[in-house]
Amino acid sequence: MGQARLDHTASAYGRVRVILKPLPRRPPRVPDELLSSWVRRLARANHCSVEDLCGYLGLGQGRVPERKNDLGQVNWARLCLGVQQTRDEIEAMTLPDTSHLPVQCVSSDDFQRCANCASQTIDLVLRHWRFSWSLTCENCGRPLVAKYPADDLSDRLRVRAASGAAVLKAAVHAKNLRRMRRISRTFDVLKIVGLEYPASFASLCQLQRSEALAAVDVCTTRPFLGAAILMCGNDRAFWELRRAFPQHRRLIEKVRKQSQDLERRLPRQQKAEPAPKQEAKRADRPVASEGALRAARQAITELGPDADRQVLLARADAIWKRQRCISH
Repeated sequence: MGQARLDHTASAYGRVRVILKPLPRRPPRVPDELLSSWVRRLARANHCSVEDLCGYLGLGQGRVPERKNDLGQVNWARLCLGVQQTRDEIEAMTLPDTSHLPVQCVSSDDFQRCANCASQTIDLVLRHWRFSWSLTCENCGRPLVAKYPADDLSDRLRVRAASGAAVLKAAVHAKNLRRMRRISRTFDVLKIVGLEYPASFASLCQLQRSEALAAVDVCTTRPFLGAAILMCGNDRAFWELRRAFPQHRRLIEKVRKQSQDLERRLPRQQKAEPAPKQEAKRADRPVASEGALRAARQAITELGPDADRQVLLARADAIWKRQRCISH
């Protein structure tokens, strides 16, 4: 490691004393850069592996701590001297501990990034890119890009998602456990109804994440409306909610009535015009894609073969759309 090599000298008691020198090359930190991102750039600049550098700096088992509560085993004297940073400056590069919150909204994976900043600095990862409520880059102001972006998001969904992100951010920053529990209860309802996707807050798919954030907006700012929309035309969800939350049955009855009123107000689909005779033969024997068949099988497995046909179709359609989003 050049100038930063270890110099072992024997002490008067026969033990080995290790003299640590600062790293010869220390690229400056980018504002709000994640500690693991900076350590990777340090290793590249000093022509060594990340594992060797972690051992040299006293970071432990070759894995760079990313969360503040992972810094318990760090050798602070070695680390601060090696990188020429104070303990407070290093801790500021880690992610906050959100393990005590009912909703996990800080990702351990790189589910989004800023294409502009990433193109200027190789392997760059900023802290706020890991926050589920972050939609734009705080360094350059450009929109953050998901690993699987969606180009056909409606303006309405984008606005709802931005509002939900603001609600989530405010709750976390204020440490408002009541609001966080309300958000958690929202996702309990979504799981029962069958509309919630795994890890949707930090989903690699922009569509799934936008829907999750929009659900936070609707179900926290207008909880009756949000529950009514979810229950609209879904009797199975009504009975599942009654079983899951027996202490709130009267409230669920009110929401069901509102959903029935909402269903009557919604415009019904117009009947499709009859197909021309030339196309009639093709329509007689429709060919389903393999993805649609898999979605239908999964819907039957989840809901059971005796479930309402419309409920099965709606669930299969949701699964199929999710699979298409992930595959693209």
